Amino acid sequence: MPPLPKPVFCKLLGHTWQCHVEDPKIVWTASKNMCELEQTATEEPRFFQRCVRCGEERPWEAKGA
Repeated sequence: MPPLPKPVFCKLLGHTWQCHVEDPKIVWTASKNMCELEQTATEEPRFFQRCVRCGEERPWEAKGA
């Protein structure tokens, strides 16, 4: 018997959620005196949960570290 497609498994038994964090890219630029590098992040990290089987994503509120 061939294995069931992933979306069918999720519909029958539910998703298996795994937490993920997508870090923003860091941009390095020279300071005004051109002797030091400064880092700037373009955006905030994105917290989300992704189903291991089908890849569906949903937002996730990260609580205190």
